Parts: sequence; structure tokens; C-alpha cells
Amino acid sequence: MGGEGENNETWSIERVVMKNIKNQTSQYKTWVEVNSSALLHNLRVAQKHVDKDVVIMAIVKSNAYGHGITEVAKELLALRSFSEGGWFGVDSIEEAFVLKKAGIKNNILILGYIPRPRLADAIQNSFRLVLYDLNVLRECVRLAKKIKKKVTVHIKVETGTYRQGVMPEDISAFAKVLKKSRECVVVEGIYTHFADTENGSSTYYKEQLALFEKNVALFETLSIAPQYQHVAASAATLLYPKTHYNMVRWGISLYGLYPSEDVQRLSLNKIKLKPALTWKTRIAQIKIVPKGSTIGYDRAFKASQAMKIAIIPVGYWDGYDRRLSSKGTVLVHGKKCSVVGNICMNMCMVDVTRIPNVQAGDEVVLLGRQGFVEITAEEVAAKMGTINYEVVTRINPLIPRVII
Repeated sequence: MGGEGENNETWSIERVVMKNIKNQTSQYKTWVEVNSSALLHNLRVAQKHVDKDVVIMAIVKSNAYGHGITEVAKELLALRSFSEGGWFGVDSIEEAFVLKKAGIKNNILILGYIPRPRLADAIQNSFRLVLYDLNVLRECVRLAKKIKKKVTVHIKVETGTYRQGVMPEDISAFAKVLKKSRECVVVEGIYTHFADTENGSSTYYKEQLALFEKNVALFETLSIAPQYQHVAASAATLLYPKTHYNMVRWGISLYGLYPSEDVQRLSLNKIKLKPALTWKTRIAQIKIVPKGSTIGYDRAFKASQAMKIAIIPVGYWDGYDRRLSSKGTVLVHGKKCSVVGNICMNMCMVDVTRIPNVQAGDEVVLLGRQGFVEITAEEVAAKMGTINYEVVTRINPLIPRVII
């Protein structure tokens, strides 16, 4: 009985909170709520899990994994221990400018490709650049001399993922160019990226780590000793302390999501993350569908009995994946309801036959918790045949993000 009373009290508090949020979001047909306390909890998890001298780089690329790049960045800076030394990692120069225009003054590392016509902009605005190509290095040297401004770089070395990265056979030539260009190039960091630390049984990361350290040593023989060494993203940060060096890249787990089931299983006793995102919409229309009728495009769903369906104004344009057609579930009045028929570009249909008193305007949760029931990113990913990263990252960036 005590547990029941506690649940009722919790639900009452939640309803008060929901009422306040409803006032903020009444103008939206669909929106994403980002829980500030969950976000900061996940940041503190990283801070407590690494040594005090290890810098946390918050990865906010791809619209902060769908959570809202400026909204997330500003919330993280509310934590003094981060604001005084934390970094931000983005994918593109466009994302770097979004942060700068939002007033972010912390160091920003552009992890992805920068088109050559934009390199001068990156240098001029003191963004940190990733170097992995000898020709791009030479172009950075030329531009830095031309605009009389030093370029600060992090060297990415290839250790076995075979994405961006200086190949082992090119390290020596790369280092020699850097050594000759010290007056205009500051080598601030060196790093690599693991291929499968999400796989808890793999030891391949040890081979990559050995090659990384060999590359670092080679640079050091040429008197190039970067201030920062970083190899650990979320999975390695959680599982392998040896990989922390003096900087870690805290990405998917910043948002309360585990990189994989293996990582969750192996770290759960020590690490408890809190999902920060809830994706919501509202019912646009209720209608009764007669038995034998078909619902949606291609007549893909046939009603075996009279049904009450809700039309919700979210579709694959919004990021609600078409692979969830007749597979997905949403929350209405705290209960799971099935998506019926093919998901459209801007809407989909949901079976609400067993939900009493449902009406147009009622709130629907696509991802996250409503009452005592939750739809997780992992659950949605399994139905889509993908990973939790894709589920949250592909939520349309034009959808409003609301910090709660």
C-alpha cells in the first residue's frame, strides 16, 4: 500500500510539472523536451568517472544528438566545473558558428571535414581543427601565414577504424611538415577513434591503443608533444580507464543513452545514466473506422473490427521513421498504443480503441516517459533495425527543443 501511495504522490507532482510545461508548449504540434537535471547528471557521471585533470569534451554534433545544440550547450555551461574548462566537439564549421553566435566562448573542436573555402573562416575564428590529410595541412599553413593568425590543430591518427586519420606510413612526413610550421601551426592535440569498444568482449581496442601510443612517440621524437591526448568516446570512457589520458569525448552518454547493451550491462552497477529526451506531439483528430476498412497509404492495415483511431501530426519528415509503420507504439493517457498503417510524411495513425475519454488535443509521447510507462530509444531502435543513436539524432532539427 505504501508503494501505491508513493506512486500516486509522484504522479500528482508530475501532473503539476506537466501543466507548467503544457503552458510553454501549447503552440506546438510536436516538440522535444530536454530534461536539464538529467543532462547535468550525465555530465557529472563523466566528471566523477575520470581523474580530476581529465578534460571533458561534450560532443554536441548533429544538433546535440537530436537534443538541440544551443539549448544543450547553454545548460552544460550552467555547471561551473564544466564552464571553466570544458570543451565542445562539433562536426562542422556551421555547427561551430551556431555555438559562437550563441555566445559560447569555450574551446570548440571541429571533428569533421571542413571544405577548403571555409578553412580561412575556421582559422580566423579560432576554432580548433582536426588534421588528417597532408594537403589540408599545407593549405592551413598557407592560410595561417596569409591572414597572420596561428591555426590550432588536433592530429587524428589512423589506428584501425579506417575513417578520417593520418595513415601510419604518412606519420613521418606529416610530422616533418608540422615541425617546419611551428610559427603558424599549434599542435594542441592528438587523437584516434576506436572501432568497437561498444562490443564488451572485444580486445581490438588494445591493438589500436598500442598503435596510437607508437604514433605519439614518433611525434615526440620530432619534438612535437601535443598538450591533449584523447581516444575515449562514451564506451571507452565508461569501461576502460586506461584510455582516458587527459581528455575524453563524452557523446551519446551525455544524453543518458548507453552506447550498446554490452556497455550498459558492464557498467550498470557503477554507472546510472538518465535519458534526457522526451519527444511529444498531440492528437489532431479522432475518428471511428468501420470493420473491414483499410487505413493509410497502400491500404497496408485492415481493421479486423471497428476501431477508434487518433491522427497525430508527426511523420517521417519529422524523424518518426517509416520503418515503424504498423510496428511502433506511442503513449496516450499513460498507455501504449499501436501505430496502424504506413507512416506518412507529416502524420500517422494510432489505435486508441481501448483509451477512454481520448480527444483531440491530448498529449502523445513518441519517445520517453508518460506517467509510469516509457518508450525507450533502444525499444524504438530494435523495431527499426538500427541503434539508439539514429533514433534521437534524426529528430528533425526544426522541431522546437524545450528545456525543462
